[in-house]
Amino acid sequence: MIVDAVILAGGEGRRMDGRDKGLVELSGRPLVEWSLEGVQRQSVAVNHVLISANRNLPDYARYGFAVLRDVYPNHPGPMGGIHAAFLASPAKLMLVIPCDSPFLPADLLQQLRAAMEPTKAQAAVAKTSDGRIYPTICLLSRSVLPSLIEHLSCGRLKMLDWLKSIGAVEVTFAKNSFPNLNTLDDLSGLANRLSGAEAIPVAGGLTHFNSAGDAHMVDVGKKADTHRVATAQGDIRMLPDTLRLIEEGNNKKGDVLGVARIAAIMAAKKTSDLIPLCHPLPLTKVNVDFQIDRMKSTVRCIVTCETYGKTGIEMEALTAVNVGLLTIYDMCKAVDKGMVMTDIRLLEKIGGKSGHWEAPVDSLMI
Repeated sequence: MIVDAVILAGGEGRRMDGRDKGLVELSGRPLVEWSLEGVQRQSVAVNHVLISANRNLPDYARYGFAVLRDVYPNHPGPMGGIHAAFLASPAKLMLVIPCDSPFLPADLLQQLRAAMEPTKAQAAVAKTSDGRIYPTICLLSRSVLPSLIEHLSCGRLKMLDWLKSIGAVEVTFAKNSFPNLNTLDDLSGLANRLSGAEAIPVAGGLTHFNSAGDAHMVDVGKKADTHRVATAQGDIRMLPDTLRLIEEGNNKKGDVLGVARIAAIMAAKKTSDLIPLCHPLPLTKVNVDFQIDRMKSTVRCIVTCETYGKTGIEMEALTAVNVGLLTIYDMCKAVDKGMVMTDIRLLEKIGGKSGHWEAPVDSLMI
């Protein structure tokens, strides 16, 4: 299914002294760049990105994406930009975001889509845990186009009212996920928070970079030690004869999975030596399990890591899975150089500020 995204930058900027909001800078970068970055790092990729703009079109066009003017006159607002995007795109789903909301959660599209699918809803809209709804952060089905045109034609331009009329489902995100920058004072306040060498403090930000774009290790010194658990998995696909050799233990190098298990445990313990900005963690447990699927001719590696510390243990679990699979490849490459490692992912993490997280069920059905 084609999923496109439109960045809404076509407003008049009345609360920004008439400035073109998408081109107003935050920490030396136009706001539209922050929004583009947020779209491009979504965990579920979009097919095309569109920019809705009604002035300074060459400035927006330099980013290499299609720039669209409103079809309806007199600046009908966000709904006019969405209308132009649907006319220019064949997408079945359209992710809508404003140009003034940096640090979008990387799972924004994934969560909005997951909320729509069970109920066959036509739209999903973001809200935060404090109850605030963000009408211009939403996912829309192409089926909303007739309703959109009707509202535009009648001059009914309030985005939230329209979303309610089409039965949009609400999806809750963390309180600080969408810092609105409606005024120059809002912009200045956020810029001050990003100044110096502090990590980006807004939910959804890339905390391993400071405002100057320099990589650094996050300071976790003030955090309390808590119990943390993470589980990851990955598969390696191979020829049936290779899998048979592993099962029968007839490979010339002996117990392939036994060696891979030890390698995965060692990798978990050495993660901070391999991943530059990871903190060394005192592991309390590393469990490595292998599952053989003869129908798919794969071996699945599942790793659970535990610690009692100040920061998460996801990277240890993921590193262990990768090295476990690489070890299987190394042990068997003499007979099968075409093995493919695939679907390496985090399944679950427990503990820390973000609490309990599990991978969506539909993302595991591969």
